[in-house]
Amino acid sequence: MKKIFLVVTVLSFMMVSCGDAATKKEEKVEDKVSAPAEAEVNYENAVWNKFKANTRNTSHIDVNMKMEKPAFFMKYKTNARISTSPSIYDGVAYIGSSDKNLYAINESKVLWSFEVGDDIRSNPTVVDGVVYFGSSDKFMYALDAKTGELKWKFETGDLIMSSPNVANDLVYFGSYDGYCYALNTKDGTVNWKFKTGDAVYASPAVGNSDVYFGSFDGHMYALDQLTGELKWKFKAGDAIASSPAVTNGKIYFGSDDSYLYALDRIDGNLIWKFKSLQVINSSPAVSENSVYFGSYDYSFYSIDANTGILNWTFQTEGPIHSSPALTNNIVYFGSDDFNLYALNAKDGKEIWREKVGDRVHSSPAIHKGMVFFCSFDNYLYGMK
Repeated sequence: MKKIFLVVTVLSFMMVSCGDAATKKEEKVEDKVSAPAEAEVNYENAVWNKFKANTRNTSHIDVNMKMEKPAFFMKYKTNARISTSPSIYDGVAYIGSSDKNLYAINESKVLWSFEVGDDIRSNPTVVDGVVYFGSSDKFMYALDAKTGELKWKFETGDLIMSSPNVANDLVYFGSYDGYCYALNTKDGTVNWKFKTGDAVYASPAVGNSDVYFGSFDGHMYALDQLTGELKWKFKAGDAIASSPAVTNGKIYFGSDDSYLYALDRIDGNLIWKFKSLQVINSSPAVSENSVYFGSYDYSFYSIDANTGILNWTFQTEGPIHSSPALTNNIVYFGSDDFNLYALNAKDGKEIWREKVGDRVHSSPAIHKGMVFFCSFDNYLYGMK
């Protein structure tokens, strides 16, 4: 039976020095401490209520972040590793864990948790007071964001790792049963579903009148948002786990064939492709001029959004699965080397890094000058 657990225990907090803490072990303290003063910038555009920030999946928000290293102001430990990315809505962080729970965390306490039948690797999306997420138990769930009460659930034919995208009163997502679904937000009934040739791991992007997503069958698909009718499909060289971004009249995504692709949004024709040295599962962040992504070759890349020419590259010490979060001046991402990185978006120079207890597959979320991310060490972290 699915249960809601109300938890009122206060979280433990920790902080680290704003100096070179990346090379030091985590230091725990008993009391919460004052965070650094906010920079004089407008954070109102920093909405991150879903994986990749917006319906177009650009992972870009129009803010300037502080260049100095932030300090931890909170952390919360679940009972298993966390591969999902946090979503922030009305000051509450929503995360799924492999301990089979979806959590709503408001800085100092867990407001509620909702238990499902298997682990959660689908990132939650919060829209109009409702949290949508999938689980390896094959269900897509809709919960009340304030109380955690179940509104509806829908069963697919296999596990769900795709993160939902909500637009037009529809919830778009994929399943390992090979389908892309569009469910009605009100009751979870099927508006349409589209069959591909293999599992759909990637999270759909919604732009203009179309929905875009990739499949393990190696195709990128463009469907009509309202009917599910196929507009076009493009064949990459291998499976597509990278979630597409839609902007600049183009579709950007990576593939297991090691290429980052840019397609024409209208007809799906190839505009350019850029080769890394390994699999690209990282989903790109895109600004007007640049595309940012990581690869299993341990490198993080910035390339020109219009030409596909390399701007710069940054080397980590592990494969990069994490999808970047991009602001006007800083790009954030995690690596399997246990670090969260902050790089200068313009030139790729390292601003700071923070080492945690295990791999960082989670993609960071930005909210009012704060950076949230999760790790395989079971923790949700908040820095400011």
